[in-house]
Amino acid sequence: MNQIKPIFPCPSIKEQTAFYEHLGFETVYTSNRPHTYAVVKYGELEIHFYGSKKLVPAANSQMCYVQVDDVNRLYEAFTSGLKQATGRIPRSGIPRISKLKDLAEDRRFIITDLGGNTLYVGTPNTELANPAFFRTIESAEWSGPFETLFDLMYSKEDTPSAYRMLEKFFPADLHTLNVENKDLAKILLVGLDIHLQLHNDVHPAVNVRLKALIDACDPNDADWLRISQQFADITNGE
Repeated sequence: MNQIKPIFPCPSIKEQTAFYEHLGFETVYTSNRPHTYAVVKYGELEIHFYGSKKLVPAANSQMCYVQVDDVNRLYEAFTSGLKQATGRIPRSGIPRISKLKDLAEDRRFIITDLGGNTLYVGTPNTELANPAFFRTIESAEWSGPFETLFDLMYSKEDTPSAYRMLEKFFPADLHTLNVENKDLAKILLVGLDIHLQLHNDVHPAVNVRLKALIDACDPNDADWLRISQQFADITNGE
């Protein structure tokens, strides 16, 4: 067995292939008779689609995991193409594409296409440098609660539960935590993202504190460069 090719349903072959072309795929085959069918390719990845007028995209549970060598590069290529073609990166509804997530097993993002099919695209942590960077902090007091908070938010994708944990186990003013600055920045990043996902706006105080931490850091420090990029990824309006 050398290759697996997913075969997914979609309500409209024309709209489905257009969406994937915006991501950077090439449509290599289409047919209208006897059934609507299409094939798209991106490098070695090949996905097949068939038309289904009875499909309810919001109720579609079909999914596939795509392991890639460089999830960061692919995410940048997909989101850049989509934004150039449509002017935005949809984060909710159908279709949508998630932000990059650092999980216990991999670094990934999630695509849900017009048919409601879900692609999990990731690179295993064994192939990444310092994969647990955003999930771990140095503070002995806060490392356990923070990892649980991080996993609720990003592994389980349960923002309401993450918010409840943040409210119960962390101080109301996160910037008052007695931790070193990199730890504080990581905690604030998760708090900022939780607030953004729940309220669709940036928490002013957390935003200001993060900016201050980043502005005061060593611009040549690789860790702070990652923190700065993560901050930009969370706050950039899309």
